Amino acid sequence: MIDKIIKKLINKETGLYTVFGVLTSIQNIVMFDVLLRFGMAYRLANIITLITVKLTAYLCNKNFVFKSHCANMWELVKEFLRFVFWRGATMLLDYFGLIFLVEVVDMPKLVGKVIMTVFVIAVNYVTGKRHVFKNKATPAKNSELL
Repeated sequence: MIDKIIKKLINKETGLYTVFGVLTSIQNIVMFDVLLRFGMAYRLANIITLITVKLTAYLCNKNFVFKSHCANMWELVKEFLRFVFWRGATMLLDYFGLIFLVEVVDMPKLVGKVIMTVFVIAVNYVTGKRHVFKNKATPAKNSELL
């Protein structure tokens, strides 16, 4: 039973998700820090960073982690809309969670950003796997999109 759990938790998909999650998390934190250093208000810096990172994550998760292929444009649009919905929800969690940590808990902005990023990564994996990338990889055809 423990072997089943380990095989379910540690596999190629979760490994790739971890690699791309780390890379997009670095993008998230570095971009946020750079925008802060340029004097941007942390709330605006956070929203710009989140939107940019979510788009990067979509491309990485679709093409490398879940290897989702859409048979036509409508399937691609539906998949992207599911992604926007679920990542929008976790983006709100990230956005308001950072405000809470900075303004209520009095945590340093960058520390709060790191904490929220780690938390949101786990939530994003579950929502991506269960709700967004439903079209599992199929042999590539010339008519497939992305």
